[in-house]
Amino acid sequence: MTKWSKLQEELQITLSKEITLRQEILGNMNQQEYVLLIGDTELKEELSIECNKLVHQLKEFTKKRGLLTRKLFELLPTNVKGCALDEILDPLIDSEGETLLLYQQLKELIEKIHGQHLRNKTLHEMICKEGPLQVNNPALHSETINTKQGKKSPLITIDYNRPND
Repeated sequence: MTKWSKLQEELQITLSKEITLRQEILGNMNQQEYVLLIGDTELKEELSIECNKLVHQLKEFTKKRGLLTRKLFELLPTNVKGCALDEILDPLIDSEGETLLLYQQLKELIEKIHGQHLRNKTLHEMICKEGPLQVNNPALHSETINTKQGKKSPLITIDYNRPND
């Protein structure tokens, strides 16, 4: 097995573990949003503590991924410096395609986590400023939509945009 292949295999294992951990973090953050909506600040605090533990674990995987990625780049010619990992991997080579797929999943999860963090932060600020959400809160919107099965289903949305002060 070449050094390139061995590094990629290690990177795939690390990426898989990091993806799993990030999925747990995203799930925790979704739960935090829900408990904010129902006003359970005690459970929100417990979830935040658990999320912080997960984030602490995540730091180790992120550090290892960075180290493995740097080692991969060290094996490449110098003209690829400044490129991202997804720019140097060939999707037509099975092992590189697998690494590329995992890396893309990771990037998508990072974006989802970032978006969820912003929603939770905005919701928390809105609740601190205006109090718990009530049915008559102008940020809450409700409408009936048709599902793919032809049934009518309620859709409740929250306007997370910050009001102009």
